[in-house]
Amino acid sequence: MKNLKHLIDLAHGLVPKITCEEFALDQKKFLIIDVREGSEIKDTGAIDSAVNVPRGLIEMKLVPDENELHADTPIVVYCGGGSRASLAGKTLKDIGFTNVQNLEGGFRGWKEFSG
Repeated sequence: MKNLKHLIDLAHGLVPKITCEEFALDQKKFLIIDVREGSEIKDTGAIDSAVNVPRGLIEMKLVPDENELHADTPIVVYCGGGSRASLAGKTLKDIGFTNVQNLEGGFRGWKEFSG
């Protein structure tokens, strides 16, 4: 039986990470998805131009579409530290997105980097 740690480790292996440095070089090219709950964002803030789609709603809110959101759209997902974002990134890949990366260190890492 798979436990949460196993699922997170699997997702980390499937969803490549992007460093804060790499992301900052051209962050405008990405669809940036914050997978945290709204209360977390209210308490800590968010990355500019990020769209909030909580992890539990990813597959209901985002679908590759020929006209609007292409399967190869460059996507960066993040959460507080990286685990939920990896799980969300795996879900995005499972539903057909091909260019998904997890922001290394999550929002905490971004705040430290951009400080």
